[in-house]
Amino acid sequence: MAGSESTQQVTKIKNPKRVEAGKKIAEKTRQAREEQKLKLAEADIILANEQLRKAEAVRGAEPPPAEVKTPAAEVETDPQTKNVLTTTQWLTVISIIISVVSIFYKREKIKKRFLPKKARLRAPLRRL
Repeated sequence: MAGSESTQQVTKIKNPKRVEAGKKIAEKTRQAREEQKLKLAEADIILANEQLRKAEAVRGAEPPPAEVKTPAAEVETDPQTKNVLTTTQWLTVISIIISVVSIFYKREKIKKRFLPKKARLRAPLRRL
């Protein structure tokens, strides 16, 4: 039985003063967090009120914008410029064309066209 006594687990006894001190510290940090949240909320309210006051002061100084009426002819764009592509659209079209050409570049007819005449005569094309 002496062997069984040596294999028993030793239970840890917690110091009650330390436990109590830990609980007090945890409570203080929780209260500090709550106070900080309240202060942040109050600061947000103050900032919002300040921005609202400034916005109202600016609105009061400026007259409300008058509606600008333009004739219907000026609003419509020129029919010639309606069909013109923008630079970005042209670049997109060109990139699509280049990618299609690069896909079919492996074909013999297109390879022959891009090879110089002397190279065409010297080396026959290899088939892949």
